[in-house]
Amino acid sequence: MQCVFLVLMCTRYHSPYIRENCGTACSTHCPPSKDFQLPASPCPELLITNSVPSDFQANEIRQLILDTDAELSALGDEITRVQCALDRLELRRAGLRDFVKSHRPVVSVVRRIPRDILGEIFSHYLDASAYPPSRLPTRLLHLVGVCDRWRTISLASPLLWRHVHLGADAWKLSDVSGKMQQISLQLQRSAPVALSIGLAVMAGSRLLNSILDLLLTESRRWQNLFLRMHPSDFKLLATSGAEFPILEKLDMEFRESVAGHAALFFRSLPALVDLTLTAHRTSIPDGLDFIWAQLRTCTLIGCWMDDILRILPLFSAVARVCVTDCFPCADVHPTSVHTVVSDLSLWCYQEVTDTLLDTLTAPCLKRLVIEGDYSFPGIIRFLNQSACALTHLTMGIPAGLYSDRFTDELLTLLRSPHARDIVDLQVDLNSQGYSEQFMDVLPVAMRDVVPKLRVLASEYIAWLDQAKLLEICENRRSILQSLWLSRHISISQDTVQALKLGAVEVVRF
Repeated sequence: MQCVFLVLMCTRYHSPYIRENCGTACSTHCPPSKDFQLPASPCPELLITNSVPSDFQANEIRQLILDTDAELSALGDEITRVQCALDRLELRRAGLRDFVKSHRPVVSVVRRIPRDILGEIFSHYLDASAYPPSRLPTRLLHLVGVCDRWRTISLASPLLWRHVHLGADAWKLSDVSGKMQQISLQLQRSAPVALSIGLAVMAGSRLLNSILDLLLTESRRWQNLFLRMHPSDFKLLATSGAEFPILEKLDMEFRESVAGHAALFFRSLPALVDLTLTAHRTSIPDGLDFIWAQLRTCTLIGCWMDDILRILPLFSAVARVCVTDCFPCADVHPTSVHTVVSDLSLWCYQEVTDTLLDTLTAPCLKRLVIEGDYSFPGIIRFLNQSACALTHLTMGIPAGLYSDRFTDELLTLLRSPHARDIVDLQVDLNSQGYSEQFMDVLPVAMRDVVPKLRVLASEYIAWLDQAKLLEICENRRSILQSLWLSRHISISQDTVQALKLGAVEVVRF
């Protein structure tokens, strides 16, 4: 403050225009006096005419102009000095801000986080960004390059080096030596934690034997495996004789030519509980039937419908099964198929979905997710013949679904005795018309049906009636607990606050 005061004192100009705040000739912090006036013109009538002034008037005007020019020059000098003072103050303020900005991180909470906790945070960051796997090395380099402390922690945290992904660009001949060294170093740094391996191998790669042999030295640490291998290369992995005692998650492509080797490989996976199988319209042989009973989560993509009907009865009661993009068989006439799965997701062509719903009975089913093309009557028949009691239901309403019976059939489905135990309902709408109808029927449904509903979610709703949301909240007071809405759905803060006062949490996803 003393420095600022001295600067201001040095730049003071003794102007004849006195400021009213301090009573002195202050030009830096006091506003101009209200009594300030321009000099009086000695002959104002000449300003609006072309009359010639007298010699006396001309001399008087010339003298007044000289005095005023002198005052203007003095004011210009004063403005320059004040501007210089202001520039010096701005420069000093910028320096002080830079000083604070550079020193604040030194005492930040992040800098005091213990090393083990920071390493755990880094691990969660990499796990959350593990898809696509090809980005993992870049994200890891970002962590290593922040500062010496982060680099030291990253190099000493085995969990950060557990993801080993080899994409198609990793098999270039020019990268042989460097790639082998990188993998060897990564295996050393990740020890002794479990590994997540990704192999997207180019067909006939001459590097596969060397790299695969190196990775298989740590096969007992393989926990997650992502495979996109040519059938001829898959044989190398299946016949390696390696042990995979903790491999629990597998994502692989399945083709006809790998059937025999796949059975041999699966028998070496005693801990496998999560399988994603992309079949590319390849028949799944009976030789793999032993694997389905041990799975807890299974996603089947691009399979034939007859394989799905054969496999579904083989899952255990706790299994979660997702069937996606499967194809019908023209010469197959399925009979009733019984399954004990508790969680079933269907996203197929309507012909496949309708056949599966008509054929299956699932008395243990608790969670049903149905997307793609389907009909409400098919779902109702499936629930009736299964005699199950759903607790979770997710429906993606296709844009091409009939609109005239949408409201009535949705209410019929929710009024089913098999829907009375639903605690989590998600309805995704892809049509403006469906949105309006859904908002019309929703308050009625919340009064009369699904009496135990605690969570209501919607991802693709085009229009949201906020007044009806508040009505739902009032009708389901102390029952409805959470409202999940995707982030593109507009909802006002007043509505969010009103729902919160009604003990309904609004979650954006």
